[in-house]
Amino acid sequence: MRTWLTDNSRWMVAECPGGGTQAGGKTTKGDAREPPALPPWSAAVLYDTMITHVDSRAAAAPADQPRSLFAQLGGNTSWRRFELLALRPSVAHEATAGGDEVGYLVLAGGMDVVQRPERITVQAPAAVRCAVATPHTLVATAAGARLLRIAVDAAGAVGGCLVTDAFAREKLPWRDAIHGGGGRIGTRHLWGPGDFVSSWTFVDHAVLSQGSSLGFHYHDHLEEAFVVLAGRGWMTVGDDTVEIDAGTVTLQRANVGHGLYNPFAEDLDFIRIAVATPGETFTTIDLDDDLRARRPSQEMT
Repeated sequence: MRTWLTDNSRWMVAECPGGGTQAGGKTTKGDAREPPALPPWSAAVLYDTMITHVDSRAAAAPADQPRSLFAQLGGNTSWRRFELLALRPSVAHEATAGGDEVGYLVLAGGMDVVQRPERITVQAPAAVRCAVATPHTLVATAAGARLLRIAVDAAGAVGGCLVTDAFAREKLPWRDAIHGGGGRIGTRHLWGPGDFVSSWTFVDHAVLSQGSSLGFHYHDHLEEAFVVLAGRGWMTVGDDTVEIDAGTVTLQRANVGHGLYNPFAEDLDFIRIAVATPGETFTTIDLDDDLRARRPSQEMT
């Protein structure tokens, strides 16, 4: 049986704990639709457009300067930047937000974030989000910092605040796997639609135990990314399945079927990020495949 949820992107206004306004939404039922037929991808094309690794990107990135993770981004949504930034010890990086809502995923090390008059200290693994269109400074600790920067067009909105939350396993509630997957998943929304000013939809922390999966599904009017913190798994995008590990970043574009299976003894610990198309209603549709029978065409060596 196929199931689906629709998240209405007509945003409601909610108060930000630090002042300003943020966007919220609600979930309703929707109509199931088949995803469009997709062309077959070679492994090279798949890795260039939908899967990358922070180690390879860091090796090619200039010191203390952001490097885009994917060649194309935001074709169907207001997602404007998804970048790797590796800061050397004690280096300060000045960030201008323009009209975007900006956030960070801190993968290693730590930093102070200064958004006057506020200053917070963040240690990996954690997430940060900043007030819209507000300049801020990142100051790496003595250990340096490796982080991913996300920017979403706020379309002239104002508000938000400087906040942080940790990706902590002990905070995860466990339940049966979602999207038609098998086994168990621990998952927690750090932030949902009501915490953002833009069409940024959620930042989620998840863990799949051995033999568990996030079932095959797709979204219309929504782009989603996974960032692996620890462990290994088999990621399916369209008809291709590949092995991923800590440091892998995947980008699931709108209308592209995807899911994740952990056949390994070690837990698969990862982050989920999603950005919707402003003014559209996005639908999540499960495709009746727990992915346990699929095998990767390319495995880690």
